[in-house]
Amino acid sequence: MKKFYTLTTSICIFLSFAFITPCDSLLFFKEGASTVMTSYNKDNKVTGSVKTTFKKVTKSTDGAIVTANQENFDKKGKAESNRDFTIKCSKGNLYFDSKTLLSSDQSDAYKNMEMKMEGNDMEIPSKLVVGALLKDVNIKFSFSSKDGSPMPPINLTLKITNRKVELKEAVTTTAGTFECYKITEDVEMKSIFTSNFKSINWFSFEAGNVKTESYKENGKFLSKSELTEIKK
Repeated sequence: MKKFYTLTTSICIFLSFAFITPCDSLLFFKEGASTVMTSYNKDNKVTGSVKTTFKKVTKSTDGAIVTANQENFDKKGKAESNRDFTIKCSKGNLYFDSKTLLSSDQSDAYKNMEMKMEGNDMEIPSKLVVGALLKDVNIKFSFSSKDGSPMPPINLTLKITNRKVELKEAVTTTAGTFECYKITEDVEMKSIFTSNFKSINWFSFEAGNVKTESYKENGKFLSKSELTEIKK
């Protein structure tokens, strides 16, 4: 189940970048800004955390591109892995590199392989309205040997569908109280086996992603993540 938790966390971190203000005013386009999301299992015990630091911002003709780093820690605070990724802000809309939707476990498993991607990047519109439906995400990852040695092809597909802005409400964590939008979605991950789960994300214009929850298809609670630190 750990890869589900990490994937959900990864997805929800990226959902946190939806704002209706210009790129320059977004927390995530301020060099040196950072957030920490702490993950908990169904028994409310810490399973790990993710620190995201926004390092370098490059201006473009219609917005900006930020290079960020994501550090993953286990439940005891020991560093497990890290990776860089980019986010593009174009005319107020945000687009995320498809590889950012892979969990840290998956990235580590495939780090010595050649990776190809097909499909659409995750898009967050510049304006969100309660009741609105957001665009689906459909991505296919293909992995092969970097050195050309024979190996069976490995494919992984990820579908995020039924993305809907449900409501607006206040959410409180140890990082503070924030006015948030609640977004629900269905996630399907298919490789050798197919896994399906539901995700709920709360984010605010002020702080980005504040809280996430994941559930099995039958509605059974799996895990959650909360914003525990924020540096502006």
